[in-house]
Amino acid sequence: MSNELTLIQLRRALADIAPSACAFELALVGDHLEALSEAERLWVNDWGVHRQCEFSTGRRCARDVLSALEVDTGDLLPDADGIPQWPEGVVGCISHSRGLAMAIASRGGAPFVLGLDLEKTNRLSEAAMKKVVHPMEESFVSGDQVRASVLFSLKEAFYKAQFPHWRIRGNFQDMGLEVDLASGVAKVSQLDVRFAPELRQLRFSFRLVDDYVVSLCWS
Repeated sequence: MSNELTLIQLRRALADIAPSACAFELALVGDHLEALSEAERLWVNDWGVHRQCEFSTGRRCARDVLSALEVDTGDLLPDADGIPQWPEGVVGCISHSRGLAMAIASRGGAPFVLGLDLEKTNRLSEAAMKKVVHPMEESFVSGDQVRASVLFSLKEAFYKAQFPHWRIRGNFQDMGLEVDLASGVAKVSQLDVRFAPELRQLRFSFRLVDDYVVSLCWS
């Protein structure tokens, strides 16, 4: 399947699972340095071409999202932890994987936190799968690469949602998820005590598109 067709299907998938208050955008990764502010260009000046393309495409998507939300866009530089510094009153997230980039954001406190992740479903090695899967999830995965990739993406979305607010670092086995493949939703079943109790109530949704999985986590 071509990246262009995959992009169309991912757009439909995000429209299906994104909270109504959110705006989102997707694009094929390419040279979008013209979309960067001067400060952002300086930030990536010494990076390799591929990283510059991923960064600039993600920022271009983010600027389109902010425009849709009628928010003025300044610099979208990473902070000390690598998190994009969104304008005041905005929560958002950027993700990219193997030639595609996307961004999502909302304003006004709803959702309160928001995480987005895009992953390929055919890349996890057996060793990587063992790091991703919590013991309670082993029967769900049962060695299946796609199911392990869904868990990987959902957990990435979780960490992207919680980290800007709580700044708690963790690993994939800090949480166990119950996943419903048929409906494309998940919920937290087990969570390490280092994380705030309210994080158990975060909502998860995902869609499988071609050999990608796109996941959202929000509250």
